[in-house]
Amino acid sequence: MSMHESPDQLADRVQFDLESAGLAPKQADGGAGGFAVYIDEDQVVHVDWFTHHRLDSADLDTLVRSDHLFTDVPRRYETTATTMHSALGSILTAFGYRPQRRGFGFGYTVTSEGTPT
Repeated sequence: MSMHESPDQLADRVQFDLESAGLAPKQADGGAGGFAVYIDEDQVVHVDWFTHHRLDSADLDTLVRSDHLFTDVPRRYETTATTMHSALGSILTAFGYRPQRRGFGFGYTVTSEGTPT
């Protein structure tokens, strides 16, 4: 983040750049998948990717009701989540950000090179 850019400005810029790359933001109703940009209580900008709720729900339901960990639905969920998080990191880097994977789960914390795109 440049010295003149607030966390809100950085988050807005990240949102705009991801939309410019053709990615859809997650809708507030929670149904459709997509990316989300948010600022935590420490004023750090985060980016996450979410699948459609049917994949999330189906993944959990399948794992709970089945001993088969490699059924189609969990594999689709894992492949989609892994691929989209990798793509997010690549796109953020291409737009001049420094995405850093979080220590657990998926998602990134985002800082700027200080150069607006």
